[in-house]
Amino acid sequence: MNLRGQVPFLRLLIPLVVGILFGRFITSAVSLLIIGILGVTLILFSFFKSSKSFYSLRWMFGVGLMLFVFSFSTQYFRHFKEFSSYTFAQEKSKYIGEIMEIPQKKKRSIACEVELIYPVNKKTLLYFESDERSKSLMPGDQVIISAFIKPFKNLGNPNEFDYKGFMARKGFSGTAYINSSGWVNTGKRNRTIKNEALLLRAKLLDRYKSFELSNDEFAFLSAVTLGYKDDLSNELKNAFSASGTSHVLAVSGLHVGIIYFIIISLFSFLGNRGRSFLLKQILVLLTLWAYVFITGMPVSVVRAAIMLTLFSIGSLFHRKGYHYNTLSVAAFFVLLIDPYYLFDVGFQLSFAAVFAILFFQPKIAKLYTPKHKIATYIWNLMTVSLAAQLGVFPLVLYYFGTFPTYFFVANLMVLPLIGVIIYAAVALTFFSLFATLNISFINLVYTLIQFTLQFTIKCVLKIIYFFESFPLALINESHISFLQVCLLFIGLFSLMFYILRSRANMLILFLLSILLMLATNTYSHILKPNSHLVVYNSFDQRDMGYLIKGRKVALEGWSNRIVEHPSASVVLLTENIYKSKMSDSILSVDYLILSSDNSFSMKELELFFMPKTVIVDASISKFTAQELKKDCEKLEVSFHDISESGAYSINF
Repeated sequence: MNLRGQVPFLRLLIPLVVGILFGRFITSAVSLLIIGILGVTLILFSFFKSSKSFYSLRWMFGVGLMLFVFSFSTQYFRHFKEFSSYTFAQEKSKYIGEIMEIPQKKKRSIACEVELIYPVNKKTLLYFESDERSKSLMPGDQVIISAFIKPFKNLGNPNEFDYKGFMARKGFSGTAYINSSGWVNTGKRNRTIKNEALLLRAKLLDRYKSFELSNDEFAFLSAVTLGYKDDLSNELKNAFSASGTSHVLAVSGLHVGIIYFIIISLFSFLGNRGRSFLLKQILVLLTLWAYVFITGMPVSVVRAAIMLTLFSIGSLFHRKGYHYNTLSVAAFFVLLIDPYYLFDVGFQLSFAAVFAILFFQPKIAKLYTPKHKIATYIWNLMTVSLAAQLGVFPLVLYYFGTFPTYFFVANLMVLPLIGVIIYAAVALTFFSLFATLNISFINLVYTLIQFTLQFTIKCVLKIIYFFESFPLALINESHISFLQVCLLFIGLFSLMFYILRSRANMLILFLLSILLMLATNTYSHILKPNSHLVVYNSFDQRDMGYLIKGRKVALEGWSNRIVEHPSASVVLLTENIYKSKMSDSILSVDYLILSSDNSFSMKELELFFMPKTVIVDASISKFTAQELKKDCEKLEVSFHDISESGAYSINF
């Protein structure tokens, strides 16, 4: 490799990824600076080598560049980490902020992503009281708020989603609820390119509402074409998940590829040679990236757009890029935009799917050669779907513990229809601009396209719900460890190499990975925690039940009672019937759980119970919990407030 030549981006991506991973733990800026200086020194020294030592010291430039990228990415990630970690004032304070995204309508509020610009520059998630003013907020609007902004907090329940970490990875520092009197709109709007693109997306969504679609059909079309998924119902999301086709709801390489082909077709009149071809590629890329902005720039769209951009640039010079290197370039620049994307599940699934398609699909396709064009199309569709699933299913098991059993057939039926839907949506949007002219020909074309769009969307939704209704459509509770994810990938790649090259060492590696997979699975079952009685933290509501083999079994009946437990005495009180009453004996209990009634007092309860631990669930008010805590401290009784300290588990 020429020392001054282009370094493959995979060699830059690796130190970038490693640097981001180390950025979570390294705290010494001096050591990172030394590593960076060492890298720059090696790069500079590589340009002044003598011709005699050119070959023996050819490694210097590459190593120096990798050290520099590692140092840069680690410090870059630490900067992002510091931006999202911030402690706001412990009282109501005034802030000036700017709406970042299209507000989301919740049941009782309007959720807005707000970037504070004074007195601090931080991203927050604010919930405005739902009224006409909050419903009219749009991206770019400047607001003055008076709020007590709190850090994000997990509920502390067993096996819960790490919401706090998730919001930190998205760069958010805090959240708050703001009533109608707690904010004002200044009337100023920051008209950035992104804000204008989001406003355009909002207008397109309004245009979709004129297509006479049902709620689910509208939500599906919005997700597939614009990446707007806020209107998707839980039932629809579950149906797509169970059928193994949830990837079509996220605008990804498939959707961007179709849009790219439409854009190419629109500018095809400019030809494929000379200056007009250069103009064509510029217009194509500008339109493509305008679409990326409209979708809100999700990782999958940015990745696809970068790859297509490189493809377009390569076509100008009549060159074809290497697929793996192109994918590495896309990943490199996405992580430069935001290094937190590395920990985003969508990012990992997206790149794993594309890498698997590039690696597995050509090899699987060679196993059979169809004789007819239709058979070839179906075979290629099947191999692409299978390759993508091979790349993502270990990660799906790791993060979600689920696996759709009918994904293969469902994708085979759904994917061809997605292209029809996108084409029809673009055409219908275009012709809807001329609907007010009341020209019979345009009205006829509009009606035909509208019928096609409605019919195709209905077909997709019926297919999805059909496969969801099958028995064992979704295998649940199949979580695996990170080690098992690595073993699964090793097994998949070694098996593929063995099938293609019939090497005995690949078969041995495959069998060894499967053996270790079974051994780790057996070990995890042996060490699986015992069942628990759990008092859950559930947002001002009472929630208690048994956690048996990882599954929640709700407690039946909420009233004053003794809760069944094999080794501990547990009493649940939901109503204070002990006011102004006396008892001849005191019941000694291990755990006393107080719920629902804010009139509880330890001065009254100590006449009836002698608890070792008092547990207050989320339905008890904060004031009552504080009073009970003070009394427990005086009585030297252990106290646990679910709202403050998270769920409480009592082992069997």
